[in-house]
Amino acid sequence: MSIRLRLTLWYAGLMALTLILSSIALYLALNQATTADTDTFLQSKARDLAVSTQIIGGPCTFYARLPDLDRFVEADVYAQVLGCGRVLDESMNMADSRSPLDSTSLSAAERGQSSFHTIRVRGVRIRVYTMPLEVRQGSPLILEVGRTFERVEDTITWLQRALLVGDVVLLALASAVGWWMSGSSLRPISRITRTVQLIGESQRLDQRVEYDGPGDEIGDLVRTFNRMLGRLEASIGAQRRFVADASHELRTPLTTLRLNVDLLRRDRAAESPERAEVLDDVASELERLSRLVQGLLDLARADAGFRLEKQPVRADEVVLDVYHLARPTADGVNLRVGDLIPTTFQANPDYLKQMLLTLVDNAVKYTESGGRVDLELERDDQWVKFRVTDTGRGIAAEDLPHIFERFYRARTVRRQRGTGLGLSVAQWIAREHGGHIEVESAPDHGSVFTVWLPQN
Repeated sequence: MSIRLRLTLWYAGLMALTLILSSIALYLALNQATTADTDTFLQSKARDLAVSTQIIGGPCTFYARLPDLDRFVEADVYAQVLGCGRVLDESMNMADSRSPLDSTSLSAAERGQSSFHTIRVRGVRIRVYTMPLEVRQGSPLILEVGRTFERVEDTITWLQRALLVGDVVLLALASAVGWWMSGSSLRPISRITRTVQLIGESQRLDQRVEYDGPGDEIGDLVRTFNRMLGRLEASIGAQRRFVADASHELRTPLTTLRLNVDLLRRDRAAESPERAEVLDDVASELERLSRLVQGLLDLARADAGFRLEKQPVRADEVVLDVYHLARPTADGVNLRVGDLIPTTFQANPDYLKQMLLTLVDNAVKYTESGGRVDLELERDDQWVKFRVTDTGRGIAAEDLPHIFERFYRARTVRRQRGTGLGLSVAQWIAREHGGHIEVESAPDHGSVFTVWLPQN
């Protein structure tokens, strides 16, 4: 999940929480206010009715006459007078609800206390105010005035819908604003990321991240990163110059040493078995040092941005040249070439040959005597594919991701002679041609190295 999305979700979540709490508070406040207004209204109506009610008669023979309710109440207001356990008079809209509406309130009214309560009649909530009128000859008279909550509930229902729609609209608007604000705030980081990716892909450490914004945290990040790039450029530049200069300077004395050793090995008259063995070891180590120096020089050129010059090359002829060069060193390994289709494409013949020789030499080196190494050439509409297949010891799964790293050598072959640079150079050559090298391998089941190079 991106930072922008997380910020937007946090902003929307906080806004949703705020809207929900505000809506609940508004709902409760309005509900309380409407209930309080209803209670005030009922008290006022009850006083008016109490003053206008006529009470006539003796003990339990009296009756109460309510005034004309049309002047006092509305359609949703109910009233009745009770005494001696019966209804003495009632409003016309009481219908079949002629009974004490709440026994607890009636008991309180008999003690001279007024009270409010809420009841439900035929599914309708009614707010009732009960008050004592007077005590006539030992029997109390009680007035009950009620009002339905239909208007209040209609208002509350409308408010709920309005709050729901309003909250959804405000939440959507807040999410859109949060998305825009987070994107606007993070846009410089996106530009920095793209620039850093370009620097990493091109390995141009002389490039810098441009930033013209305020001196905030992002500005500090850009300045720190640019200073780090400067230090890396200086350090890696010095390292590259050292490797290139050292490799270049070592080539001449190594070449001289190899020539002198070859001359000594040709002097058969002065050669003894011990001397011949020593000279063979020296020649072998010099050859290894020469390959190491050449590999370092190639990688130093690659790091310095060296580009290969390409020309039309016959891929089948290069494969045959590699076969003839590698065959004398096969040492009991059956080296074979598959069917070769005449193929011409743009490549550097010298480096192409070096890459294939590296793959074939490795295949021969790690294949036991009597094994087989196949060198094949394939072609399709887009790619020229060179495949080197061997029946050798294979490569462990934990080593496969690292075999193209510089100086990396698997634990099973570290005692054998090698520099650990051959496959790194081979991969660089493939990439300079616009291709890559793939490898499939398993221990004791051999390896397959496939070089994919574009036709154009």
